[in-house]
Amino acid sequence: MLRAVFLGHQGWLLSSESTRMLVDPLLTEGFGHGGMAGSVFPGRTIDLGQLSPIDAVFLTHEHDDHFDIASLLRLDRDIPIFISARSSVALAGFLSGLGFAVRSVEPNSITRIGDLLVRTFVADHRVTPDADEWDVLPFIVSDDAGQGVFASSVDVPMPAPMIEALVDMPGWPGILCLANNTTDTRFVRHEAGVLSRLDDTDALARVLCRRLTAVAELAGGPRFIAITGGGWRHPPELDWVDAVAFSVNPGRLARLMSETCGGRVEAMLPGQGVTLRALGMQDFTHPAVALKGSAERPELDSVEVPAALAPAVVPADTLDVDRLDVELQGFARFLYARRIFGQVHSLSTADPLGFVVHTDSAPWVFAYRPAAAGFERITVKDPVSRFVSGFECWGAELLALFEGRVAASALCYSGRLRCWNRTPERLRVSPHLLWLFSHPLHRPDVARALYDRLAESLGPVPIMVRAPADR
Repeated sequence: MLRAVFLGHQGWLLSSESTRMLVDPLLTEGFGHGGMAGSVFPGRTIDLGQLSPIDAVFLTHEHDDHFDIASLLRLDRDIPIFISARSSVALAGFLSGLGFAVRSVEPNSITRIGDLLVRTFVADHRVTPDADEWDVLPFIVSDDAGQGVFASSVDVPMPAPMIEALVDMPGWPGILCLANNTTDTRFVRHEAGVLSRLDDTDALARVLCRRLTAVAELAGGPRFIAITGGGWRHPPELDWVDAVAFSVNPGRLARLMSETCGGRVEAMLPGQGVTLRALGMQDFTHPAVALKGSAERPELDSVEVPAALAPAVVPADTLDVDRLDVELQGFARFLYARRIFGQVHSLSTADPLGFVVHTDSAPWVFAYRPAAAGFERITVKDPVSRFVSGFECWGAELLALFEGRVAASALCYSGRLRCWNRTPERLRVSPHLLWLFSHPLHRPDVARALYDRLAESLGPVPIMVRAPADR
């Protein structure tokens, strides 16, 4: 058999008769490094003591909704962790430092874990050059007996060789996992005001049906299509962010796909499981995982975005402006020759880009100076009118991001960062620029410092998930 249990977000427990493997497990309530982004949605409880011993963990990439430090700290160090060979040295070094045996998995490879085979593939990043899933490993898991197949391209479209690999694979048709990653980020606009609700469900259904059709035409349709992802829940004071950001109704998405593409499509709920055998498929619920609260989000017709930034999670009085000045120079050097650099140099204005950073008193304003590869502190009454584009955030949080004391997920899409673009057709910035700057493949030393700080802040954590006794 091949058995798949959905744990939440994009996490799975995959097992055969004798092998159990966790994939991208989020085992605690927090979402994002340190839980500073919020909590897993829909909420669930996981009784880790009820999980059978785990033979291995497979991390598809280094993003903090797939690589969760709080969850991994609860694992027996005798459980090996398999990671993408394209992840940063920060990830491998951190996990080794915790005492795990780290196994590097190359794309286009086959890795045996007990009687499970994990096939990995190369994602095609040429169509999304500004994306940041560089290390992701699309994968297929099958069992030795050929009873079942589980396929997921995680956060990227399925590459053609992955679809071709399914054609003659024993156990296919099986489970195809598709991610709902749609997010409406209009709430980060400086001038957002009152936003009417957008529903992207129909648009995503069309995209996913095209991907499903490509699989079905070549390899045949799957027995089961699992829809995962769908965002997280911000803290209660940021409910307005949730009402705007997560613009897809998972249940309706599944119904639309089933009606349009055919086959069985489910918006997965925590604890939901499927067993594949050559003779059929069986549903079950895992006793260790239970839904907590509602799986439905409130759907408001409109949302008023507060004019003020949400309160900082890093104390405002900890800002060292001189230190921030130095860190901004590193950010300025990062901008050289990127798309935004060309846009800046296609404008005639002397002040294309700026930062407004709030403090416990008056805000500071920094103007981008490409000729100096830096930012200059200036005095200006109306920076939104002065600069073509810009960012507004808490200075202490921006410095904490630069220094590796908070993760990008805690700042970029949390209601504590805004941006403006007066002529977006000519120059446009978004929080994604800071997200890219903070990627561990860009600054592995800073990422490692962040991981170490987070692990230290959690303190001694009891081991709740064991390796097999004969390990």
